[in-house]
Amino acid sequence: MTQQINGKWVSTKEGSSAFLQFDEDGTLTGSDGGNRIATTWGAEDPGAVIKPFATTQRAVMGMEAWVGRVHRVEAEGDLLTVFDHGGNHLGELVRDTGSIEPDEGH
Repeated sequence: MTQQINGKWVSTKEGSSAFLQFDEDGTLTGSDGGNRIATTWGAEDPGAVIKPFATTQRAVMGMEAWVGRVHRVEAEGDLLTVFDHGGNHLGELVRDTGSIEPDEGH
């Protein structure tokens, strides 16, 4: 299952730089487009659970604040579905297939 989660997942929203990057060593980095995310994650069927993290609360044009509320994710193909602590669906990110743009908020 972790093979499906590993890698960078990005927003498809015009003007958004939100992303989550799941590394094989269990680290997670990301951004909602204005605030950085740095934590760890662990595999849990049928996806992964994200450990609690602290982040700033800046508001920025084009940001997707829901990304900063991530608690659990499920991957199916190139689609990553994001859920909060209550199991509520927050949104989706898509697998980054090799863009050469720099990571925003990294």
